[in-house]
Amino acid sequence: MRNKLEVIWFEESTQRTDQVINFLTTNWSEKEVFIFFADLKIFEEIVSFYPKIHTEAQIKKGYRCAVINNQISILYSIENKLI
Repeated sequence: MRNKLEVIWFEESTQRTDQVINFLTTNWSEKEVFIFFADLKIFEEIVSFYPKIHTEAQIKKGYRCAVINNQISILYSIENKLI
């Protein structure tokens, strides 16, 4: 079995996620908010076991890019068994 890495969110990432959630709760239904949270949870689970599953980011060296949905991508790095 693979070792599971811990996913740590930077403060900026948390703030941006909060902005997305505020937008969704204001402009969309509870279903979209639920789907967004589910997509984030799936991302965390997969990347914690398979950190190199996503391609290297073109815009930022040393980072990888995960496409969460058509509108949202996540840049992440792997350092000292942390994501």
